[in-house]
This record gives sequence, structure tokens and C-alpha cells, in this order.
Amino acid sequence: MSVNESSFLSALNLEPTSKPPIWLMRQAGRYLPEYQIIRKNYKNFLDMCKEPITCAELALQPIERYELDASILFSDILTVPDAFNLGLYFAEGEGPRFQNPISSKKHVDDLNKFDVNDLSYVFKTVEETKKILPHNLPLIGFCGSPWTLVAYSIEGSGSKTFHKTKKFMIENEASILKLLEVYTNACFEYLKQQVMSGVNALQIFDSWADLLDASQLRKFSFSYTQKLIDLLKHDEITKDIPLIVFEKNPILPFSDNPFKNIQCLSLHFTENLKNSRDKLLNKYAIQGNLDPKILLLSEKEIITEVRKICNTMQDYPGYVFNLGHGITPDINPENIKLMIKAIRD
Repeated sequence: MSVNESSFLSALNLEPTSKPPIWLMRQAGRYLPEYQIIRKNYKNFLDMCKEPITCAELALQPIERYELDASILFSDILTVPDAFNLGLYFAEGEGPRFQNPISSKKHVDDLNKFDVNDLSYVFKTVEETKKILPHNLPLIGFCGSPWTLVAYSIEGSGSKTFHKTKKFMIENEASILKLLEVYTNACFEYLKQQVMSGVNALQIFDSWADLLDASQLRKFSFSYTQKLIDLLKHDEITKDIPLIVFEKNPILPFSDNPFKNIQCLSLHFTENLKNSRDKLLNKYAIQGNLDPKILLLSEKEIITEVRKICNTMQDYPGYVFNLGHGITPDINPENIKLMIKAIRD
């Protein structure tokens, strides 16, 4: 079987599959003991992300453990802003931070020109990962949405309130729009190079969609993600690559506001799966959307919730089982195995 005949790519093409293909957001990561063994060899996360052979090994770990139906590039969504000299680093236990966050209109105006070659370590990771994956297993590339990258770049880190970002948005709207345009074009070049290096599908992560009200969501998030999609779909190299978009808990139901020219909506766990199924049938593939917290419950509760989702999506042409957010470090790997068995049985 070739990679194009895989159940994952078949589902993205709205073709029926005997069982739903499975992959998981953050499927390679801190919850796996084999990941922790490798992580101990590096002082910080970013150093590890810049080692292509190591990242390829990490991407392979959940494939070997669970026989998943797709692999995803092991990298980080903030590589693009890092190429603009914002000084990305990872504080232990605190997540990503920028040493030089965007703080003024002048800072936006003075940003260096994006050079996709600054991220060559990511493309080398794609190549190394393809070498060791099963030949018929698809590899997913990804980027953060332009809005998500802007929110991180101004705030300087993750935040519960994103107060600095919201204040900057009110006081410097023109600069926000300019930065969104810059990041949109950079993400296009970045994803195009991932495709040239060998990925088989692309996912755009809008991890901070939930910060915005309805009008802001359309103006600052949806419109620039759509611009990125349009660039990909009008380019000879990327036009036929399947596109997935994940929106984290947007104020507008994602299934009511699907993007044009994408293949799949990846649903946050707050989205109503049955409603989405009814609205999107024969139009879009659906990916998702088990709440990762379910995997902290009892065996019986996990099986019950998984079966609810599988029953809801039974006979849907184009369904990919995934979580409605990334795996958290406190999840027992054996519960992932239990979940997968419940799906495949």
C-alpha cells in the first residue's frame, strides 16, 4: 500500500474507511517514558528541537508504541517568530518565552526580512523522519496560525489573559494587521518548504482563537488563516496537499464558520460533534474531539466516552479520530492504548 492509499489520507479525501484512522495531537511528548529518556540529554527543549535525527526518533516513538495511522513532525509552533529574532527560549516548567517580544509599532516596522533557510533544521527533521517512518505512513507538517503567532510574539509567553496583546491590539491595530500579513507570508513559505521536504498533509493550529470576540475573530484570526490557505491552494507545489485547521474553543462554532478550500476541521473538545457532523457531512472531513481529561478517568469511563464518539461518527465519510486538544503530561500511556483498542474494536 502506498502512502496515498493510507486510511488517514483517504479520510481527508472523504473516502469511507473500515475503521477511523487515529493520530493524536502531541502524540510524541512528555507523557511517554521513552521521550523522557531522550529529553534528559538536552539542557532545554529548543536545543532538542534543532536536532533533526533526535526529532525524527521522537516522532517515531508513538508510532512504534501504538501503531497510529499518521505521524506528525516533531517541532514547535513558534519556530516562525523565532526566525524574526524574537529570542525564543523555553523556561523549565513555564513553556515558551521570547526575550525580545514585540512591544511597539517601530518594532513591527523594523522586523528583519524572513529567510526560510533560518529554519532549515525543521526541513531536515522532515527528511530524517521520512527515512525512518514506515513507507506507507503519512507525515503531517504544521504551523501556528498567524493570529496565534502574533499573540505569543506580543505577550512574550503564554498567558491566561494576554493583557499586553489585547492592549496592543486596541492601541496599534494597523501594526497588528501588518504583523499578521508578515506572519501569513512567512507561514506560507515555511509550509511550502515542509511539503518540498516530504510532508503529506498540513495542519494549522489556532491555539489562541478563544482570546477574541466574534468580530475580532473574523478580523484578526479567520481572515489571515484564510489568506494562508489561499496562498497554499494557489501554489503549484502545495495546491494538492490536504489541509486541516484546528481552532481552540472559538466563540463562533467552528462548524458554522468553516474555511474555504480546506479538507478537514479539527474540532476542540467543546464543539458539539453531532451538530458538526450534521452540518459538514459530505463537505469536510472531521477530526477530533475527545477531551484529553477523559483519559485521566477509569477504564470504563474512557471506553464509554470513546464509544459515544465512534457511534456519533459511524459511517461518516471522512472521519479521523483525535483528541480535542493535545495530550497532557499527566496521562498514563496505557490509557492511550485502551482508547485505541476501544476505537479499533
